[in-house]
Amino acid sequence: MSEGRAKQEARAEMSHVVLEHIEQHGSFHGFRAPRQETLALMKAAVGQGLIVWNKPAGKYELTTFGHKRLAQHRHKIATGI
Repeated sequence: MSEGRAKQEARAEMSHVVLEHIEQHGSFHGFRAPRQETLALMKAAVGQGLIVWNKPAGKYELTTFGHKRLAQHRHKIATGI
């Protein structure tokens, strides 16, 4: 596997970890990464349309696209495809 491909897969895996954490907690509190990395991940997830801030609820939530992306990842893990 090329170094570029390995980095892409690592970023994709991290985005799924972020989505799972947001789905469970609604925030980045308790996310195990340095603050700068957490902020970068948050901005990337918002920028990609995977999560959105729900002001009335006071938490982040997965968008429809975020739910779809996470479901695809879970399916891939479950089926090995």
